[in-house]
Amino acid sequence: MRSIMVKSLKNSLETNATHQKMNGSKPLSEKEEEILEYIGKFYEKNPESSIKRLDLAEILQCSPALVNKLLKKLEERKLILHKKYGEIKLTENGLKASKKLIRKHRLSEALFVDLLGLSASEAHDFACKFEHILDDKLANRIEKVLNNPSQCPHGHPVPFAKTKKAITKIAPLNSFANNEIVQISQIMNETSNFLKKLSQAGIEVGTEIKIIEKSSIDGTFLLKINGKNVPLGEETAKNLIVVSIKDREV
Repeated sequence: MRSIMVKSLKNSLETNATHQKMNGSKPLSEKEEEILEYIGKFYEKNPESSIKRLDLAEILQCSPALVNKLLKKLEERKLILHKKYGEIKLTENGLKASKKLIRKHRLSEALFVDLLGLSASEAHDFACKFEHILDDKLANRIEKVLNNPSQCPHGHPVPFAKTKKAITKIAPLNSFANNEIVQISQIMNETSNFLKKLSQAGIEVGTEIKIIEKSSIDGTFLLKINGKNVPLGEETAKNLIVVSIKDREV
């Protein structure tokens, strides 16, 4: 299986290079793709909100000046609509391109977890690099090999997934009370540090949790996970989407 995937990747990259050379097209840089992907993920979670260049500079860990330069290039390609001090919106073509990038990232994560046995946090870090060298043909092959996954290891939907499996999404953990038992359905924050923090606490999609105590003062939680008591802050809990499990012991 590994040799087949490597061969497919090599062929796809060679085909891409030839196609771009013939058409004289210049591919997006990794930073341009990262901005486009992040804007798409932001609006996926916050469809009614607006994103600013300072938000992008913070998440991408680069200067506002560089973000402005990259946004200008994306606007020249008619992928975004951007006002210097206003909100940033994806055009129709930008939305399609963003969804393709998100799809490649989430399929890559599923590949690394399901076939290579990496942890969800490790898979995220590798996927951030791998997604930039995938073309649509290889992404389709990965999807087929993985039997058309409907979501990534963090519970986020895979755009254009062929499966009709429903995505379960109920409520954030911080909305539940003492003694309730829940199961992690989706992890909203996909930053490396956040995912590593969850991994250290034994939390991933599918983890069952009993809420032992929720502080009425600062909203912090004491949870029971795999027989161990684990403290969790309110902000972290807000980023964990869970489903309620009735009449079960953890």
